[in-house]
Amino acid sequence: MAGLQDIRRRIRSVKNTQQVTKAMKMISAVKLRKSQERLVALRPYAGKLMDVVRRVVGRIKGSTEIVPGPAAQAFLAPREEKRIRVVLVASDKGLCGGFNANVFKAAHTFLHECPAEIVHLDVIGKRAADWARKRKLAASGEYLGVPLTGLQRVVQEIAEGAAAQYHAGEIDALYVIYNYFNSPVAQTPTVFRLFPIELERRAEGRDALEVAHLLEPDPNTVLETLLPRFVETELLRTLLESSASEHGARMAAMDKASNNAGEMIAKLTLTMNKIRQASITNQIIEIVSGANA
Repeated sequence: MAGLQDIRRRIRSVKNTQQVTKAMKMISAVKLRKSQERLVALRPYAGKLMDVVRRVVGRIKGSTEIVPGPAAQAFLAPREEKRIRVVLVASDKGLCGGFNANVFKAAHTFLHECPAEIVHLDVIGKRAADWARKRKLAASGEYLGVPLTGLQRVVQEIAEGAAAQYHAGEIDALYVIYNYFNSPVAQTPTVFRLFPIELERRAEGRDALEVAHLLEPDPNTVLETLLPRFVETELLRTLLESSASEHGARMAAMDKASNNAGEMIAKLTLTMNKIRQASITNQIIEIVSGANA
């Protein structure tokens, strides 16, 4: 059995660890609040923008007088996916529970089941870069240590590059693999085809309620203007989803670690008190025995 000094040393060590986990939990809570505020503010805009794009494409599809432009043709007649571009989003640091493991599992499944060739892989986060390197996947773009305020720069670079590749015929689709933020304790690994979007996701029964808006100068020009903004908005949303998921997962993991440390301290303290009590009892017995002798 360990002595009192060893137990006291272990208690001090666990208390120091508990202080670190509590501090990390507080830091993650602050970062989560910032990411969640931006995400909650962006979600309605992103949803409405996607709905507008679908309506414009639907207008072009339902008219025999409008000749579809390049952007409209991408939605009305998507190319067969032979070559694709994939964006993998993970974290720069660990200690966030199953956040990275879950998204890597989804990426592993997607890469093995996808019949198309991945001609361009973007990794966001040091853990994603390490994962790709271990599996000997050449990452064409690496974005490491990107702060929350720097996400817009990453979004513009990826969106512009993907649009140029699509129009040049180098890729047929753009996919993003990330964690969807449900709550601070629940994240869902998601594989999302960012472009071309699925027009069939429209809700049934809404066509009768839609108003035939006037599009100036014409639907094709409106769609060409909306498309780059739509891609950037959706990509920014996925990065914010991942950021909020990361901080939520880390906050939950550090909270659990702090609670486990508290339980361990209580057990060690109880063991230490039992040893002290046994030692005091033995001393009393020795004193009484010596007095009686």
